[in-house]
Parts: sequence; structure tokens; C-alpha cells
Amino acid sequence: MKKSVFAILEYMTLERKCNMAKRPLTPRESELIATALFVVGTVPYNGHIDRLESLTLRDVADDYLSGKRSVAEAIDALDQYIHVRRHRFKNVTPHNLWTLDDRTEQEALRYIVRRPELKKGQTLNKKNQPYQVGQDVEFKVDKHVDRGQFRIYIGKQNGFTFKAQSKEKDKLKAASGWITHMDLKDRLVFVNLTDFGRQPIDPEIKQALEEMSASLLGWFATATLPSEDEAKTAKQMIATLQRRDQPYWFTLTSAMNHPKPEHVKRWGAFVNLLVKASGGDAAAIETLETQEDKYFKDAFLRAMRALHGELAPK
Repeated sequence: MKKSVFAILEYMTLERKCNMAKRPLTPRESELIATALFVVGTVPYNGHIDRLESLTLRDVADDYLSGKRSVAEAIDALDQYIHVRRHRFKNVTPHNLWTLDDRTEQEALRYIVRRPELKKGQTLNKKNQPYQVGQDVEFKVDKHVDRGQFRIYIGKQNGFTFKAQSKEKDKLKAASGWITHMDLKDRLVFVNLTDFGRQPIDPEIKQALEEMSASLLGWFATATLPSEDEAKTAKQMIATLQRRDQPYWFTLTSAMNHPKPEHVKRWGAFVNLLVKASGGDAAAIETLETQEDKYFKDAFLRAMRALHGELAPK
């Protein structure tokens, strides 16, 4: 009798687990499922792939559509995509991508087909986000606060709090500048009142960046290491993106298609290895070759292609 009770309780626990609500698919999980269904011929390109935000998934689908990749190669690329993101994806794993049930697949497709068609590289417009980084703005100053050598100007507009600072400490009724960054969670907009950050890149630095980007693209294509100077230029580029301490930092950021801060942080670790490898460190070379999936390789490649395309002589 005791065994029967325990067996029933165990069965009921298992039943509850099976009936527990599955967490909703994330947008990127839905995009991955739609791409997988496309490469195996289940769904058409139009109405599905043309609604994806992910450039990596669009590249896989486009290469398959144009014949650059076979079905097997496209499947391998998607397996690699999910392997890199295995710690972030909860519903879709390297073990179940190709054996998902119909309900999960339909959930993903319903989410995708509701979207508008997107140009490659275009993202969905976020609701209640009237401002963009780099945009010129003007706001009424409601108050100012002196903090050390700076005067901070504060105002409100369209439900956002605007902040700008200046060493001049003028009494301003309105402030004009450009948006350097935003905190959407707290609805904060940070404004630069000067052109620092948006200035052109000096010709010498521009040439060094152009040569460096070409060399890094060569590393990914043929595993040919860049020179030590080129690797150090890449390190300086990462530092500029993170510190924003050069008069051209936003110009550089724009040329690289506004990479995400978390991507740039990982790229810094990769570039540090590259500096060591270019100096002859064999261990660094081995780490570079075996841990590509740890530093957002696809995003870095896109940033390098964008930078090279922007800086290379026309």
C-alpha cells in the first residue's frame, strides 16, 4: 500500500511538470525556428525571413536561397548559431532544434508573420521611443545643478528626462545638442552640447583603422595574423568605443553600425589575445582558434565590414 501511494504521488508530480506552462518563446528563438523551417523547405522566404531582425540568420537564409550554401551547410550554420547562444536560449537548445513539436513551431511562426516586412539590418520600431542616439534635440531647462566643475542642465520632454552638462555654467532657458546615449528603463536622455565625439576622424588615424579592418577581415578569411601595430590599432579602437574619450568616438561608432556595449566588451578580450598572438604568443593563437564562439564573431565581422566599407577609398 505504501508503495502504491508513493507511486501515485510520483506520477502526480510528473504529470504536473508535464502540464506546467512552457515559458514563451523569445523573439530570437522565434526567428531561429522560422529560419530552420525555411532551410528545410517548410515555409517560404516571403512573409517569414523578410521579417527577421537578426543579420546572422538573414545571412544564413540568403546564402541558402542564392545557392551559396547547401541545405546541409545551412543546417550546420544554424547549429553553430544556437551553440554559441546555448546559455541564453531556454526553449530551443542544440538538442531539440530539429525535433520541436508542432505547437512550438506554430507559436514561433505566428509571432513572425505578425511583424511588418523589414529591410536587412532594420530593426522593429520600439514603442514609445521617439528619440534615437545621434539625433539633434532641443529641450527646455527646468533646473540646473552645479557639480564640481560642471553645470548639469535638466529638463523634461515627451515623458523623458533630459540631462546635459557644460563647463561654461551659463544660465540657459533651453539647451541644444545631440543624444549620446539613452537609458530607456529610467527614460533618461543624455545630451552633448558640443561636437565632441562627432568630429571627423583624422586622416592618419583613418588610414590606420582602414588597414586594421582589412587585416582583421583577412584573419577571419585565411587565419593570417595582423601585424603587431594593426592589432594595437584594434585595441585602441575598442578603448575609444568604451571610453568615448576621443573627439571622433561617435563617428567611429556610427561607422561600425552602433555595436552593442556587451559585444564591444567581448571584442576587447578577443583583441587583447590578438595583440599577444601577433607578438608570437603561441597559447594566444591557439585560444583564438578554439574559442571563436565566445566573442560574438558574427557581430564583430559585420562591424569590421561596415568600418572597412566606410573608410576604404571609394
